[in-house]
Formats: sequence, C-alpha cells, structure tokens
Amino acid sequence: MSLYLWIFSLLLQANSLTGKTNGLKLPLIHPESPEASVSNRIQQRKHQSDEMKGLIRPQVHIQSPHYYMVKINVGTFKTNSQTYYLYMDTGSDLLWLQCEGCRAPGGRCFPQKEPVYPNGKSSSYRPLPCNKHSLCVPNQCINTSCSYNIRYADGTSSSGLLAFENFAFASNLGRVETLQQLMFGCGVDNRNNYGNSSNQIAGIMGLGWGSYSIINQANSVTQGKFSYCLPVVNKYTKKWPITYLKFGTDVIRRPNMNATPLLQIKNQIPYHLILQGISINNKKLNISANEFSSGSCIIDSGTPFSRLIRPAYLVLEKALRKHFWGRLDLKPYKGPKGFELCYERRKAQGFKNLPRMTLHLQKADLSLQPEALFIVMDKIAAKGEYFCLAIIPSDVKTVIGSYQQTNQRLIYETKQKQLFFVVEDCSRDA
Repeated sequence: MSLYLWIFSLLLQANSLTGKTNGLKLPLIHPESPEASVSNRIQQRKHQSDEMKGLIRPQVHIQSPHYYMVKINVGTFKTNSQTYYLYMDTGSDLLWLQCEGCRAPGGRCFPQKEPVYPNGKSSSYRPLPCNKHSLCVPNQCINTSCSYNIRYADGTSSSGLLAFENFAFASNLGRVETLQQLMFGCGVDNRNNYGNSSNQIAGIMGLGWGSYSIINQANSVTQGKFSYCLPVVNKYTKKWPITYLKFGTDVIRRPNMNATPLLQIKNQIPYHLILQGISINNKKLNISANEFSSGSCIIDSGTPFSRLIRPAYLVLEKALRKHFWGRLDLKPYKGPKGFELCYERRKAQGFKNLPRMTLHLQKADLSLQPEALFIVMDKIAAKGEYFCLAIIPSDVKTVIGSYQQTNQRLIYETKQKQLFFVVEDCSRDA
C-alpha cells in the first residue's frame, strides 16, 4: 500500500462526530416551509444515478414540491463556515455541491441563492490525489486530483473533484454536530434546473448503497442505519411540521414494525424491494406475477411521485375507473402533464370518499391512505377542485416515491438488509 493510500484510508476511517459519537438527528426542511424561505415554486425534480436513467417518462408538471432538504455547514474559515441546503436522495450515494471552480473558464454553475462553495479558501479542504485512493476511479482525474462524473435521470449532471472536507450539521436541541474529513464531490461542471437565482439547493446528499454514501463513510456514527418520517403536506394542512433524518442510535425500532428485505441489485446504488402485488380497498388486482420480478421495485426519497411499470399501471387505472364509475359528482378531467387519471368535482371534499391502496411487499404490506395515493388541487379560474392518482406509468421500473411514503416511519438497516416501516403521524416526529 502506498503512503498516500495509507494516509487517506486513515482519514476516511477516522471520520468523527463532535458532541456525541453514536447518532445524528437532522431537521428535514420542506422547500415551501418558512425555514427554507423559498420564494419561487419549482417544478418537480428527480435525481437518480445512471442505473435508473430514463425512469421519468413522462415528466410531471405540478407546482407543489414533494422533497426535502438538509441544511449543512461546510469548511474551515477565519470566519464562519459556509451554509448550504442539499436535496435528500436515497437513490444516489454521493454528497456533492457546487464549488468555485464552476465559475472558472470551462466550468458551469446552475443558479443558487448562496455563493458557490469557496473550497480554495477552506483550510480543511483536501482533494484526493489521482490514483492514490481506493475510492478513486482509476485514471479518472482532473490534473493531479481524483474526479467524479455523475448523471441523473432528468438530465441533471455534476462533475468535479473528489475531496475531503469538514461538514457541520445543525442537529436537534440546537447542537451543531461535525463530521470531520468526509469525502464529497466538489462540482465544477453542473447542469440542473432547480429554478432561478432564489433557488436554495446547492447539491445533493446521496444516502443509497455505495462507498461514497455518508451511511458507509461515517459508519461509526450511522451504524449502517437511518430513518425518516415524511408528513402529509398539502393545501389542507397549511403547516410545515418539523421532521427529522436520523442516524445510528437515534434510530429506534419499535416492536410492531413491518419488515421487508432491502436488496442491492448488481451493485446498483438505489434500494430495491420485492413487490408481489397490489390491492385497492383490500381487493387484490389481477396483475401478472411476471410484472413483479425480484428487484423490479425501488424505494426512493428523491422521486416525488411513484412510478408503476406500465402493464401493472393499466390494471390499476382500470380498477380505479371502475371504482369511480357512476359517481354523479365526478367528471373526468385533464390534469397536469404526467398524471393520466384525474377527476373534477364541484364541491371540495379533500380526500373523503377516495380509496386506499396496499402494496404487497415480501413478508409485509405497505398501506397507502388516500392522502398518499391521490393529490387534490384547486381548479384554476373555476369553482371546485380536482384530484389525480399520484402515480405515473413507467416503461422502465417501479419506484415508490416520497409522496407515497408519507405518514410512514421508515428505517433502512443496511447491515441487516431490511426495511422496517409502520404507519405513523409524521407531523409528531420527535
């Protein structure tokens, strides 16, 4: 082993958390909450690694974000460290943000509210030497430093330098917890469409399988497990409950939780589940078992609305049309692009009289209440409202998105390769 490899291996193994040493609890921030102070509503985004490329067909156009951000502080400066918001994504593994190199000739930045990260001014910033670390892709370098290149399903991409840096997280109870010398991507060529110059998102925090993930890098802190509980947020709640992303000993598994295998398919980054069937109001749909082959389903916090493989989606749509047939208060409606099953009604009813769905996973059932199955919206320039099935047909793979994960306590235990879940009022997350 070379001297460089030995030194940097020690740095990676020595990631430490100041304050407490065996857990971490970070607030999750909704982009429309007062905490985020986002003045513009952006179109829904999805960020997935190359294994999931092409899943967004068609894209969904709707003005109500269903994703969450984590607030971080980066670097060591004479004054305060720099503060940024990162998009939480279980479908990728790299933590990256835009760095000052994207302003240089040949670089590219997408708009963000805060100045891009001035990595050259941080005394704790250490780029990985080319071909001197096990996490470097052989001969993939920029000058003398290791580089990365990551692409996502919607055309988003980031490339730049791999480096070590200190990251501080504003945890619960007002504490600031620091992960020292965490490896991250320092983006110098970044393509995105998060919005205009008031966009808060500076990058992505990947939580998937993979060596780059904070789950694996900071194993002494995370113990290979993390948890979150996403509250229902819609026009009827009119509030932004505080919820948390938890790691390590802050993850508490209750005895009544359901459990299903958590799979890694062919070294891919996303978390895969085994989906075996679907029911509407406890009536199982006649979907061929071939549509639910092993590893055909992904659970992903970065996908706002679920995708269902098209043959299964057509059976689901037919069953729901039959369920709504004959309802005098309903009329088929052309909703936002991407949503194929929508109805309008003159009298606002919210989620009343809408069916529920069950996803039959291996060894466990995931029950979706109407609030996690449909999206309800006001009609424009007219009275009444309309609702749409918040699931999109896919020609590639089934994905359980964040909207369908609402009001579920989810625990990812990567060492046991199990996903634990139970229905929970996530507005009371603590």
